[in-house]
Amino acid sequence: FIKMILEDRLIIRKTYEPNHAKLYIFKLEESQIGRNALFITGSSNLTRAGLSSQSEFNVEIADYGFDLAEKYFDDLWDIAVQITENDELKQKLIKIVQEETLIREITPFEAYIIVLKSYLDSFKGEDLDETLEKVLSENGYKKFKYQIDAVSQAVSIINQNNGVIIADVVGLGKTIIACAIGFQLKKRGIVIAPPGLLGDTSKKSGWRKYLEDFKLSSLGWEAYSLGNLETVYESVKRSKDVEIVIIDEAHRFRNEDTKDYELLKNICRNKKVILLTATPFNNKPHDIFSLLKLFIVPKKSNISLTDNLEARFSIFKSLFDKLSYIKKNYNSGDPKKIKDAIQKYKDLFGDTDIDLKNVKKKARELANEIRDVIEPVLIRRNRLDLKGNPKYKDEIKELSILEDPKEWFYELTKEQSKFYDEVINAYFALPDRGGLFKGAIYQPFIYEKGLNEEKQDFEYLQQFNLYDFMRRLLVKRFESSIGAFKQTILTMRDITENVSNFVERTNKYILDRDLFNKIYTKDEDEIEKILKEYLEGVKNGEFPKNHKVYEIEKFKNKNFIKDIKADLQLFNELLNKIKELNFEQTDPKSEFLIKKLTDQLKKEPERKIIIFTEYIDTVLYLKPFLENAFGGRVLSIFGNLTKSNLESIYKNFDASYHEQENDYDILLTTDRISEGFNLNRAGMVINYDIPWNPVRVIQRVGRINRINKKVFDKLYIVNFFPTEKGADIVRCREIASNKMFMIHNTIGEDAKIFSPDEEPTPSGLYKKIQQNPEELEGESFYTKVVKEFGEIKNQYPNIVNEIKDYPTRIKVAKKGSENELIVVVKKGRLYIHHKKYEEENNNHNIVSLEEIIDKIRAKPEEKALSLTDNFWQVYDEIKKFREKAINRTSEASLEQRAKNVLKTLIKVNNNEELTKLKPFIRTLLEDIIDYGTLSDFTLRRIANINPDKKPEKEIENLKNELGEDYLMKEKQRLKDLKKEIIVAIENVKDRGMGYGE
Repeated sequence: FIKMILEDRLIIRKTYEPNHAKLYIFKLEESQIGRNALFITGSSNLTRAGLSSQSEFNVEIADYGFDLAEKYFDDLWDIAVQITENDELKQKLIKIVQEETLIREITPFEAYIIVLKSYLDSFKGEDLDETLEKVLSENGYKKFKYQIDAVSQAVSIINQNNGVIIADVVGLGKTIIACAIGFQLKKRGIVIAPPGLLGDTSKKSGWRKYLEDFKLSSLGWEAYSLGNLETVYESVKRSKDVEIVIIDEAHRFRNEDTKDYELLKNICRNKKVILLTATPFNNKPHDIFSLLKLFIVPKKSNISLTDNLEARFSIFKSLFDKLSYIKKNYNSGDPKKIKDAIQKYKDLFGDTDIDLKNVKKKARELANEIRDVIEPVLIRRNRLDLKGNPKYKDEIKELSILEDPKEWFYELTKEQSKFYDEVINAYFALPDRGGLFKGAIYQPFIYEKGLNEEKQDFEYLQQFNLYDFMRRLLVKRFESSIGAFKQTILTMRDITENVSNFVERTNKYILDRDLFNKIYTKDEDEIEKILKEYLEGVKNGEFPKNHKVYEIEKFKNKNFIKDIKADLQLFNELLNKIKELNFEQTDPKSEFLIKKLTDQLKKEPERKIIIFTEYIDTVLYLKPFLENAFGGRVLSIFGNLTKSNLESIYKNFDASYHEQENDYDILLTTDRISEGFNLNRAGMVINYDIPWNPVRVIQRVGRINRINKKVFDKLYIVNFFPTEKGADIVRCREIASNKMFMIHNTIGEDAKIFSPDEEPTPSGLYKKIQQNPEELEGESFYTKVVKEFGEIKNQYPNIVNEIKDYPTRIKVAKKGSENELIVVVKKGRLYIHHKKYEEENNNHNIVSLEEIIDKIRAKPEEKALSLTDNFWQVYDEIKKFREKAINRTSEASLEQRAKNVLKTLIKVNNNEELTKLKPFIRTLLEDIIDYGTLSDFTLRRIANINPDKKPEKEIENLKNELGEDYLMKEKQRLKDLKKEIIVAIENVKDRGMGYGE
């Protein structure tokens, strides 16, 4: 092409006015038989697609009209602008063709740089209001570049997706970032947060202070308690101008099959949603999906290459459940469970010999895939990211150094140590491991007459989970303190005793179904209160609406009463042993705590100390001991946070609070204040009970490790472990490791110490517990790319400057270890298609850049190869990629049951009230089928509608709650992001290899 221009064999002119006609004129040599001239006109452009792959319509004409066509061309030619006949324009055209079009010779290194730059560009944010920095400085906030960048990026994400998840690790200022986003958006909004974080009415603390500082109060912003969502919903429904919802500690709403989640979902409808959580990944796939669903339309999503996010998470859940089942049951000792585990392993890996390495590898891949899916709406930086990012590394100096956890060993007598092991391994072990605790009153379903033992239906699973929850709760409270354990035993004994009396008196048993939701949605420190309320109901014969009556005489399994009696005997036996072993009078754990606190305060009196426990009962148990030892220098916080309590916390432990006091040295508290509070006048955190979820450690330490005001250069964490009298340090660690491992195996899913791809061992568990929280998460892939691109930019500035003029849809081949094609597509962010030529099927994988980066990385001196014969076929397949329809709903699924009910209601013709509601019923059906915005709790409400018993009442309720036009509003907010191919990189191993061979 260029050679023809240089030899003046190709002359190009540009029409003076825009012209969209396509006219191809051919004058043939006289030797051509039959015709001397012809022309073609139609829709085809002079492109590869226009002449080959696209559907076009063209007409070839030779018998008439040629002279008119030629005259039309000549008239345009005569007045057209000369391009190749003008030397300056000719050289400019040649340069453009050579450097800015698809024929430019791109090196593999340049293609790699383009991918890196495109990836980083996908994180770019919006320009911010210049007054934001003024607001920060006026209110005493330091300007941190990483926070400003987060605000900019978040606004961009919200504009594309209607929501964002701010998930920086604790202590980096998520609240400040969220308020700055609200300031930037200039709309009215609300904050939903734990009650202890709302602040006082004078707006001197908590969220109310932040709203005031960032001028949001003047826009009508208000802060509400997440414990009172009914009130929030009614308020938002009345206020038509609320457009933004900030949800603090959003991870609390990971279960969408609850009334609270349904309320929250309806509050968030058609709003911009900002979720704050430091723990986005510490959950099951469906937990993460529940958070995304608060602002994303699941079946019309923009955060995946395929639109149906719900289908993707359904696949994630299925895989997660299979992997978890295999890992949990492959050596459980239960033949049926082992058989099921082998079958699931075979389904995944095609083999019946279970190799946990494959399970671990697949679990790692799944975790990475989930992270990759949520990346477009997630802002997540840890301290390693700040240290590693050149823009932020100087700001991290504002943080203290967190020392590795200290280990404090309290000594048990031989008898106490033996009892410790018996509680875990005998009394409250799993049933299939010989556990003595029956928990009959929590799972009457397994005793009920007519139970199909193979049937794992919802009611069976719900009740077994309640029993298992209570069993695990007892073990964890035992590890926490003898006081908490004894109190729970007393409460459960009283409940069991009253149930036993009721059963003997009436031959009936009544179970409160709401007990499940109450327990699962509350914090650990609130469960004892719920159990006591349940006890009062049993005593007084008061039962809520949602209860079930069981007829004892109809039970198939006649051991119900016998097992209740066995549990009563077990509780009394435990209480007697606690008394015999003199645990309360000479409690080695609390005594050792007082000794170590005395030493520490003597050594560093200015370093305040926070003692965290999961349970109110442990606080109440320790409170008199500590007050007796340290007088009035101990502040004990439990239950609801009063105004007086909050002021004491702020004045004595928050270095940023405007009014400072020094009345307390020690703060004894539950995890009620492990979220959201600044407690940076303390320099030591003591975990009185082992936080089996590592996120708890991060949250607790985050209270004292704040970037806004450093008080101590070094911060300390302490973990408590049991040992035996006379043991040396090595033996202490061995004893502690074994006891902790016993608890770990007993509490099962409550222990989130190990990731799915790790094999638990006693020593491994101990190391995990003692690991520095800042090392739990490595440097992010984004930070690694920032650093690598920065190094390339410094070494090859010219190349980086030039690539901005490079064309899109670059194609390059290079040497590789496999014959494969990698195509980088942009749809808001980057998605990667990966196809190995050797694979026989036509499928290809959608992978993350992190997975594929080593395959596309190239050196500056690496030469490009010519594209192979395989390239265009696979490239065209990838271009035509469409999501395959995925229907994963079974007839028994909640979604399918809801659809069936709605379809039945549409067919009802003898109900006038229902007929009026049919347009809304069709809206609900359309939503379930095509959009998926309804929560599981709402779907369950629909599925439970009885078409024969006034169905119009529940449909009317849903219409009032959701709004008749709710789905239309959801549709209006949808955005359609276009897909664009950026780069195609072919790796070539063997040129002799054909596609599909």
